[in-house]
Amino acid sequence: MTQIDWDEFAEQTPTTAEVRLLGNVDLPSVLALQKLMMHEVGLQSRVQAVIMLCEHPPTVTVGSGASLLELPVDPRELQSRLIRVHRLHRDGHAILHQPGQLAAYVIVSLAELCISHDEFRRRLQQAVLLTCSDLQVPARIDPEDPTAVLGRHGVIAELGLGLEKNVTSFGIFLNVSSRLDEAREIGRGLLDERISSLNAERVRPTPMHQIRSSLAVHLCDQLGFPDYHMHSGHELVDPGY
Repeated sequence: MTQIDWDEFAEQTPTTAEVRLLGNVDLPSVLALQKLMMHEVGLQSRVQAVIMLCEHPPTVTVGSGASLLELPVDPRELQSRLIRVHRLHRDGHAILHQPGQLAAYVIVSLAELCISHDEFRRRLQQAVLLTCSDLQVPARIDPEDPTAVLGRHGVIAELGLGLEKNVTSFGIFLNVSSRLDEAREIGRGLLDERISSLNAERVRPTPMHQIRSSLAVHLCDQLGFPDYHMHSGHELVDPGY
């Protein structure tokens, strides 16, 4: 009878990630799904890594370390535009989410991957840099600001990360074709930082489906998941395309 080396079996690392293309989804629905996926990844019962890619209707999220200076002085400015503000357990700045911004929620167990929180952030940054490189868009990291990826004309992506019981949450918010006039009215824009997008960097339209595919591939590669399963939607969310 064949002998099984249980020690070797136990030391095998995960090799498959689940990528979910959710379309344009409201934030509360994604937060609920993220909570469920964090539970699944924490138990390691069915899936080892989840990447959820989506866009959001106009809404604002505020990280735990964000300053009050990153929001309009008069909250009625946002209320008049039917934009809700959500305070979240993530780091980073206040961020305006809107169609044209690609959100990547990355859920993995750092213990299973044997990497630190800082290394996890570095790998997400690298995935964004490689995605930009695919489009021949020069991008860089500011060593003094680990929550941003910069193009020639300003911030093109923000990183806001959460961690609960060593399982990650939230992730990358990449401006593809976002309305920059509105983006500059929230968060970094109110701190006099320049905000940009892939469209602005390339001075021509950037197909969202191309960015989704490129970012998914680079995220899986950077996190050590050479194989991934891609799914459209999820039964718990109702996308609007």
